[in-house]
Amino acid sequence: MESFEDREDSVVLPLRDRMPDYLAVFGIGLAACVAVGVVIWLISDVTLASAVGYTTILYGVILGLAGGATGGGYTSLGMGAVGAMFGSRRTDESAGGPGSGGASLDPHERLRRGLRPEANPRAFWQVIAAVSYLVIGLGIVNLG
Repeated sequence: MESFEDREDSVVLPLRDRMPDYLAVFGIGLAACVAVGVVIWLISDVTLASAVGYTTILYGVILGLAGGATGGGYTSLGMGAVGAMFGSRRTDESAGGPGSGGASLDPHERLRRGLRPEANPRAFWQVIAAVSYLVIGLGIVNLG
């Protein structure tokens, strides 16, 4: 299994070069939360702070679940589990027998490989943003 740093086709920029992009995407997400919160405020009888705050909290929870699933290897684990559950094994002839040098397509092997994911900095920053959205949302709700 190759690590994140071994990929030749992907160049990882230093954090100070990536941070403006991360902050811009974070700001766009926060603006989207405010826009959805305003719409909820206009069509319901809740306060503006509650509408925006709870929308921001919901977005943080969804973002945290998505970042945790990709960063924790649960998406790879799920693909291996589906293969093991529905028996998508190929026969030795099509997968390359033990002596043919072909890659093993055993779904249980894929399941075991899914337990050790490679480094994923995008998922890390996604979870950090999720925690930030949760804190901001709780702050807005407590102020209102």
